Amino acid sequence: MKKNILIPLCSILVVLLVMNSGCKKLFGLERQKNWDFEPVVLDPHINRTAWQFLKDYAVGPTRQDSVFYRMYQAIIYSGIDSNLYLQNNKTFVFLHNDAVYRLASNKITADCYFGYHKIGTATGTKWEDYPKDSVKNWLLYLIAEGEHNFGGVGPTPVKAKTLQPPNTYANNPESVIYFSVVNDQNMKFRINDFIGSKLMTQTRAAGYVATNGPVHIVDRVVDYIP
Repeated sequence: MKKNILIPLCSILVVLLVMNSGCKKLFGLERQKNWDFEPVVLDPHINRTAWQFLKDYAVGPTRQDSVFYRMYQAIIYSGIDSNLYLQNNKTFVFLHNDAVYRLASNKITADCYFGYHKIGTATGTKWEDYPKDSVKNWLLYLIAEGEHNFGGVGPTPVKAKTLQPPNTYANNPESVIYFSVVNDQNMKFRINDFIGSKLMTQTRAAGYVATNGPVHIVDRVVDYIP
């Protein structure tokens, strides 16, 4: 019984020692000094158009400066009008290289474009394996009407029309895309996370503010699968 009483008494003693403003050391260790936490919010503005942002990180001298290389190649191959990336009041979904081509155990993964969009039973290895119109229509799907970003998007998915022509695909005749933000401390930005969705994509990075609209970056394939 005495041993059981001794433990809480010791705990109380430690608390009293810590609370004592004159106690500079405890068990030989320096007491932590008070400090004021000052949160820092990074400026999301990139001070350039979405198109310039894409080019700046598509053909850079290092791997880190070329994260949009495969998307840039898709734009060139498909013949999509690059002026679309200069239009105002748009939301742009950019493809990290991993969203197009990604390996795991030396195999192309099923969650990148080349692994997800089969050519018969095979996987693609380059854009030229796909019809130009197919690639162009997918790129058009990744440009949405209106500006959808943190502050205007919450846990309830927001539906937006894309530049993909209506009735391009039977499962998405309106050619719409959904944006939402997870309601937790991490505030993850998600695409097509609607009720019944069979393919939700969480962004790798989100909230970049170009001079003509927000940019969200994904490293997995994006599609509308109800």
